[in-house]
Amino acid sequence: MSLRRIAAALLAPLLLVGLAAPPAVADRGHRPEALHSVRGPVTDENFYFVMADRFDNGDPGNDLGGLPADPLVSGFDPTKKGFYNGGDLQGLRDRLDYIQGLGTTSIWLTPSFKNKAVQPEDGPSAGYHGYWITDFTQIDPHLGSNADLQALVDDAHGRGMKVYFDIITNHTADVIGYSEGARKPFTSKDVAPYTDAAGEVFDDRDYAGGDSFPALDPATSFPYTPVLDPAEQNLKVPAWLNDPTLYHNRGDTTFVGEDSQYGDFFGLDDLFTENPVVVDGMADIYEKWIADFGIDGFRIDTMKHVDDEFWKEFGPRVLKFAREHGKREFFMFGEVFDTTKSYTSHFTTTDRMQSVLDFPFQQAARQFASGGAPTDQLGQFFTDDDWYTDGDSNVYQLPTFLGNHDMGRFGGFVVADNPGAGDNEWVARDRLGHELMYFSRGNPVIYYGDEQGFTGPGGDQDARQTLFASQVPEYLDDDLLGTSATHAQDNFTADHPLYRSIRDLAQVTRVHPALRRRTLAENRSPRSRSGKARRSTRLTARLVTGRVSPTRSGRRTCVNFRARTARALSTP
Repeated sequence: MSLRRIAAALLAPLLLVGLAAPPAVADRGHRPEALHSVRGPVTDENFYFVMADRFDNGDPGNDLGGLPADPLVSGFDPTKKGFYNGGDLQGLRDRLDYIQGLGTTSIWLTPSFKNKAVQPEDGPSAGYHGYWITDFTQIDPHLGSNADLQALVDDAHGRGMKVYFDIITNHTADVIGYSEGARKPFTSKDVAPYTDAAGEVFDDRDYAGGDSFPALDPATSFPYTPVLDPAEQNLKVPAWLNDPTLYHNRGDTTFVGEDSQYGDFFGLDDLFTENPVVVDGMADIYEKWIADFGIDGFRIDTMKHVDDEFWKEFGPRVLKFAREHGKREFFMFGEVFDTTKSYTSHFTTTDRMQSVLDFPFQQAARQFASGGAPTDQLGQFFTDDDWYTDGDSNVYQLPTFLGNHDMGRFGGFVVADNPGAGDNEWVARDRLGHELMYFSRGNPVIYYGDEQGFTGPGGDQDARQTLFASQVPEYLDDDLLGTSATHAQDNFTADHPLYRSIRDLAQVTRVHPALRRRTLAENRSPRSRSGKARRSTRLTARLVTGRVSPTRSGRRTCVNFRARTARALSTP
């Protein structure tokens, strides 16, 4: 059966519950139950999230990043998972056919700015991931040059695809030390409040979002005294980043309470984002990438670790700048690593940002597709979507995902949740997760390698395998789903069953966008919606999931849903 006929068959029952466009009502003399929510310009993107160092090595000449060959200096060691492995921007350019073949409309790159190549305190390990930035104005030499980025953006735009940057406003590389010792424990403001240069105690929150800030003295204003190695006093670019008074200087975070916003991430220098100098400086940095390179949007790292007032200033300013420079569909979404909608939605409503990554969806999708959670639980998840609805944004703008570079891969979750089930069931559950993601609201994100059945035992370095042939022992030990291939070879095959499934899902939802939309109850708060609207939302969730009932044995994974979607979609 053709994709078009399958899409039509799927679409028919969806129309019955209001997932298609609302009917015309001018000739009926009454209004529909509810109108569409405001739709932002980015509600139907298909993202491909990629770590450039781990994708493909298009130019071996930049492997060392222009540094000496010693791995503890250059950071390059293709046999270790915590070091640069050799991928670069040229490798991405060389494989754009492969990326676009998945149905990708937007490429999202992990941070690609120049990093501190090695931090001896962290393993040691290298800055291959991009989160230890020293120069916010140039591409990391291990990945190429600014000219290589421009070529990638131009090539992508020529194909009708967008390029998104992963950006950081919360911290820089670990450059600042303390005279009291390295990587000290966090000291609260109750114990040691900030003082200005004259010795007067003040609360930084009184100035957040304003145009002024007290002058500070690095020797007396902080609980720890910041110091710089003479060789690194001017390491950071732009130059304002070398001022130690523009950092919190309170010691390492434990990621909870006050220190979640004021503490250093494992020693990374935590910026004083309440200071307008930092707000202006960060906005200037990223506005320049928009103006000079035509970047189409930003994923923003560690959003919940930055104060609210920063986002209220930064988001609208950068969005206005982008639109004034011809980027009418410019889009920003933040990482708020939390699964509570009442909390994650705070950043799109109160904080005036456009969107956040949908961590609550990731949890719900894993519980259902991999863990066999009941459909009623999934239905309740979708019922609560109105937490995100306000005057200029809603749940349709959220990027949805199944796994990532920090948490781990969805294939790894499926294997861990279903030990001993075997490849057939693992692949079926993996497909079910992707089908749920593509047939739900939001912008689906494919984490590079998931389309080739990558797994891995966990998050962070264990979820960052190369798509090109690996020399890392831990990666060579991984099994891949749906194939007999290993990580000892390149894995860029368009014939992999998961690649084909994702490609077909992108195609059918592009042709029939109603499969990712609904109309009832979109404009109402959770407390004000009618019972009929709530029942319709629950019915929508059950329909989209095909009324799949979990089984204790785990053997009947996707019965109705698979019959109506993936098996047919996999037939050309």
